[in-house]
Amino acid sequence: MAAPEINWDSLAVCFCRLDIMKFYVGGAGLFSGVTVLLYPVSVVKTRMQVASKDTAERSGSSVVKGLLKKDGIRGLYKGFATVLAGTIPARIVFLTFLETTKEASFKMVKPFKLSETSQAAIANGIAGMLSAVVSQVVYTPIDVISQKLMVQGYSGHAQYSGGLDVARKLIRSEGFRGLYRGFTLSVITYSPSSAVWWATYGSSQRFLWRSLLYYFFL
Repeated sequence: MAAPEINWDSLAVCFCRLDIMKFYVGGAGLFSGVTVLLYPVSVVKTRMQVASKDTAERSGSSVVKGLLKKDGIRGLYKGFATVLAGTIPARIVFLTFLETTKEASFKMVKPFKLSETSQAAIANGIAGMLSAVVSQVVYTPIDVISQKLMVQGYSGHAQYSGGLDVARKLIRSEGFRGLYRGFTLSVITYSPSSAVWWATYGSSQRFLWRSLLYYFFL
């Protein structure tokens, strides 16, 4: 028996139909929860990375104390609203492209008569890599804007009234290219890691499924 593949439609007997609404709501909800927990770490890290020479020697705990003293808990979430508003659409784009591309990738590798595990690894890897590239079109501007909000007023950096203010000033001074600073590097960073992650997920799923079948039925 082949491992069940969760896709948009029931393309074969071994495929399970995906509840798209639960898929999006659950995926976006989990991702948002992780973002809430880890966002203060990003704020502290970003501020330390862009600090001037006099400020760079401060520890992470010193940055946290300074933020709490000046702005309270809100200081640890500078730019969070912008990130949340942008990353949810980016995540939806990623998941949509991942599932549709994965279906096409499975069809592409099927004629090569590879093992089920190898097919899953290649198809999931291709889908993960391409999805990361496409999602960066949405996510990079959000990343640029949020980082400017994280460091505003810190170590000589400009002040902004919000995410829209950052976007407006960037477009005015640099055009839309200003919103895509580091786009190429982001693609180079995230597309290989996404390919490896999803390839490992796909192949591991098949391996575990076959192992469970062997254990319980053989």
